[in-house]
Amino acid sequence: MYSYPELSRQQQESLPVLHAPALPLDTQFPDSTHQLWQCDSADGKMILKVCHQQRLQDSMFWLGINHLFQLDFPNSLGYTQFISQFLQREGGFATPEVIAEQAGHYVLVRYLEGVDLSAEFIDNTTVIQLAHHWGKLHLQISTKWGSIEKPIFSANDWPIRLEQTIQLLSDRNGIPIPADILKMSYGQCQTLSPEQFVPIMPDFRWDQLRQCDDGTIAVLDLDAFVRAPRELEWVLLEYLLSPQHAKLFVEIYTQYQPIPDLSACRLSYRVLLFLMNVLGESKLQQWLEQPPLFDLLSDNVS
Repeated sequence: MYSYPELSRQQQESLPVLHAPALPLDTQFPDSTHQLWQCDSADGKMILKVCHQQRLQDSMFWLGINHLFQLDFPNSLGYTQFISQFLQREGGFATPEVIAEQAGHYVLVRYLEGVDLSAEFIDNTTVIQLAHHWGKLHLQISTKWGSIEKPIFSANDWPIRLEQTIQLLSDRNGIPIPADILKMSYGQCQTLSPEQFVPIMPDFRWDQLRQCDDGTIAVLDLDAFVRAPRELEWVLLEYLLSPQHAKLFVEIYTQYQPIPDLSACRLSYRVLLFLMNVLGESKLQQWLEQPPLFDLLSDNVS
C-alpha cells in the first residue's frame, strides 16, 4: 500500500487509494511555497500540494499578501474549494476539482490534462479568453476588500494598509529602494481612494494557466486570489502583454466596463509588486521604466 507524502495516516484515511508511489514534481521557482507530487489513484490522477513552511517564512510575496490582505496563508488553504467554485461560477476559466483540503497544510486536486502556458506561446485566442475572464470577475464588485471568502476591510483602510505593507517589505527586502522612490510611493498611497473591490490574482503569470486537452483554459494556482482594486491587476498586466496584445485585451475587456486610469496609482502598485517579487525582477529601475501600456490605449477607447 502506497502513502501520500507528508500526510499522516489519519489525513489519508478519506483520500483515494494510491496505485503507485507519488511522483515528486519540480517547482518552477526557487521560492515556491509548495511541494508538489503527481499521484496515480483509484480515482484518477491527482496533484498533491503541501505547504513548505520554511520557504513560506522566507517569501516576500506571502509576507506582503498576508500583511496587506490579512489572508492568513497557509491557513487559507482551507478555502481552496470555495475559491475554485467561485471562479468557475463567476469567471471564464476552468479550475481543478478540489478533492481534499486542510487549512495550513495541503490541497489535493484532480489533475488536468494539458500543457502549461508560457509567455513565448501566448496567442490572440488566449488573450481574448483572459480578457473575458477578467471582465467577468471584475463585475463581482464589493465595497469591502481582503480575502475572497470574507473581505473585512473598508475602502478607507486601503491607502493605510498599502503604505504600511510597502514600508514593511522595503525594510525586509535585500534590494535597497531609493528614498525618493519610497517617498513618492508613500505620497501616492495617501491619495488613493478606491471605492470598488473585485477578485484579482496578484501573482498572475502565464505559467499559472494550462491549456487543457478539451480546449479550455484552467487557472491552476488559487492560493493568492483576493479582493482588491482592479487597478492592481492591471498594473501587473502591463508587464505581461505586448502592445498588440494589450490593444486586443482592451477591445474585449471594454465589452464589460471601461479600463481603469492607472496614472494615479501605478508607481505605488509597481513598487509593491516589485517588493513582493511577483515576476522575479531584481532591477528596480528597469521595472519602473516598463512602458505604461494602458495609458497609451485609454485615450483611444474613452
